[in-house]
Amino acid sequence: MKALRIAGLIVAITLIGYLIFAMIRMNLPSDQAFDASEYEDANVEEEQDPEEMLKTGLKSGEKAPDFQLQNLDGETVSLSDFRGKKVVLNFWATWCPPCREEMPEMQSYYAEHTNGRFEIIAVNATSTEQSGGKAVQPFVEELGLTFPVLMDTEGTVSDQFEVMFYPTTYLLDESGVIIERIVVPLNEPLLAEKLQ
Repeated sequence: MKALRIAGLIVAITLIGYLIFAMIRMNLPSDQAFDASEYEDANVEEEQDPEEMLKTGLKSGEKAPDFQLQNLDGETVSLSDFRGKKVVLNFWATWCPPCREEMPEMQSYYAEHTNGRFEIIAVNATSTEQSGGKAVQPFVEELGLTFPVLMDTEGTVSDQFEVMFYPTTYLLDESGVIIERIVVPLNEPLLAEKLQ
């Protein structure tokens, strides 16, 4: 009788374990969604001197170089298309943990405060993505991003802006002049402070 109880207990534990596993698996992204392994990037050096990285990049008062990149719909977008608005020009990648942290904050601020005075432009460092950018669309859909996401497939725009690490953000005035370079992840209070 004791052996029957033990066998029943083992079956019950196994069944509960299987149900928990099945529930967790159902909540994980499907095959169409992005794969976390795509967020690891072999093209970015980990041994960079933070002091040296802070010395790089375009400086306040410089005119931001104009560029043209494609958005996720394949349309060509120019930075100069946004003249007349302040621009939060954010360089990011799907494999970048601080980028993943700041994107929901950026979206929340954008959804609540965009009124034609400013625009957030997220330039994906597609040339650093192991997936060649295939993870970007699922990433954007998962986080519900509604601001423009542009694909820097060759890395030329990141090079123009001397981006050494991600995320890097440039705040531009209405004429396209750099107000500030921000080298920390963005959040709603920081955006409110910079865009007031």
